[in-house]
Amino acid sequence: MNNIICATKDLLRNYFRLKGRLSRAGYWWAFLGYAILAVICSILNVILDVEIFTGILSLIFFIPWFTAAARRYHDCGRSTQFLVLLYVLQGVFGFLALGSTVAAAFGVFSESAGIFGGSLIALAVGVIGTLVVGIVMLVGLVKSSDPGANRFGEPNPFDPTKE
Repeated sequence: MNNIICATKDLLRNYFRLKGRLSRAGYWWAFLGYAILAVICSILNVILDVEIFTGILSLIFFIPWFTAAARRYHDCGRSTQFLVLLYVLQGVFGFLALGSTVAAAFGVFSESAGIFGGSLIALAVGVIGTLVVGIVMLVGLVKSSDPGANRFGEPNPFDPTKE
């Protein structure tokens, strides 16, 4: 339990920190801590019949998750720019999938342009693109650390067993 608390505190302590490295263990222990908090907030939402707690939790952790992912990518020798590119692609493909689904649902496109006015192809491209980019992001987060120092600093600055 100490690992989860230390890793989650480390995630929040380095709220805006893009420099440096974050070990695989530090990232995933913090993820587990966030998941536990998300479950607690969801239970509170159900008990109190509101939606506010998970929304607040998401807002609090939005920036730390990006900065933690950037430091995790640094630990594997990847740059923050590569991560930003993945986030942009994820947004573009997600928007394409969502937009084509809405267009098909409301019949925005004419039937003469093909199945759902071509939005079925856009939906397929959006969904497949989102999945591929998501897999690439996940591979970067589970990849083992570079041994020794790299251009982003010393290895594994967070050891969840210490502190």
